[in-house]
Amino acid sequence: MCFRTFTLKNAFLLMIMTVALGPLSSAQTESNIFLYNKLTDFWPQGGLIEDGAGNLYGTTRGGGTYGVGTVYELSPPAVSGATWNQTILYSFVPYGGGGFVPISDLVKDKNGALYGTFYFGGDPTCNCGGVYKLTPPAVTGGAWTESAIYNFKTSDGHLPTTGALALTPNGTLYGTTLQGGTWDSGVLYKLATKDGITYSESVLYSFGNLSDASTPNGPIVLDSKGFLYGVTSLGGVFNQGTVYKYVPAANGNPAVESVLFSFGGSKSSGSTPVGDLVFDASGNLYGVTTYGGSANDGLVYELSPGNSTWTETVLYVFSKSSGANPLGGLTWNPTNNNLYGTTSALNGQASGGGTVFKLIPPAVSGGAWTESTLFNFIYETSGGGPTGGIRRDTKTGSLYGTCLQGAIGHNDWYWGTAWQIANP
Repeated sequence: MCFRTFTLKNAFLLMIMTVALGPLSSAQTESNIFLYNKLTDFWPQGGLIEDGAGNLYGTTRGGGTYGVGTVYELSPPAVSGATWNQTILYSFVPYGGGGFVPISDLVKDKNGALYGTFYFGGDPTCNCGGVYKLTPPAVTGGAWTESAIYNFKTSDGHLPTTGALALTPNGTLYGTTLQGGTWDSGVLYKLATKDGITYSESVLYSFGNLSDASTPNGPIVLDSKGFLYGVTSLGGVFNQGTVYKYVPAANGNPAVESVLFSFGGSKSSGSTPVGDLVFDASGNLYGVTTYGGSANDGLVYELSPGNSTWTETVLYVFSKSSGANPLGGLTWNPTNNNLYGTTSALNGQASGGGTVFKLIPPAVSGGAWTESTLFNFIYETSGGGPTGGIRRDTKTGSLYGTCLQGAIGHNDWYWGTAWQIANP
């Protein structure tokens, strides 16, 4: 047997960052659309999703009726530029089987129900976390209904990851856990349903044997064939993280998991991949690593498929002066192939708390990508420490996201913000 340790480096991906104060500096028009505070809800670790009417949905780790997290809705103001209106849809409860401390980005089904993961609670014998569903009311203004559709046990998963669940049109959910499984290095799981009420869980794969992928920490991406892709923070040939692929069993063929790329072969290749992956039209994958690069501040990479192995190309290397340690992964504009993301720390300012960046592809194949810093976060004014994914509005092109900490609200400076960047 081979067991891997859940290290402090991995804990960094979930913990609140300690920061200082300083002046505002901005390279792009950014606005705080909402300031979280201790009186309602706070610490929005996940990103935001959007409905057809322009409302945004997200979660907080703290606050609510019992202080252990919420799911909320942000509605656009009647007057442009004003603060958005928040409605708390559900306050998690720190007892019973419903779970508490929601940590993942949300996903939404065709009926408006929201799905995510909670880090604590669930099975009382395990306290291993679980998966919840939040169903909208039948009548406008009514109460949303939360149900824990699965509570993990140590054997089948332990501590769900912060990445969003993958949701198929027939209601099947895919996700990962940080621990549990055969090697206690996390699992890839599936939740199937016939009626949207009762779900059956199955462990598709246990990570972590020898040089295999270990400790998954990002969302699942499905391709057009139904194959699953994701990242792990440990494992691989150098035990510094991987991008993996899982092909489900079909037509009498067994399921197959494979490591597409092992990080850490050199400092320049990056280490600890995390966050959202992006596919382009040619099947190339794009993502970020939290560490690695010339100053160990992380980088943006591209993986191109080959016959047996995938080839990495480093597109951009971060530095402490321009933002460091990306956590949320990438999103993109399919019309021009621009990539967008955030860094979680620093940016050259006295109290810099990360950045929003844009990567522009080269005009000639094989040329250098161009990085543009859209905004420098400052903790006591605009927030800091963005950890969730970026949401791009496909109609307007605006970017939306959250900062885990920062911004003044109710005489406090560390409860977090929701932000918008128009016309990036």
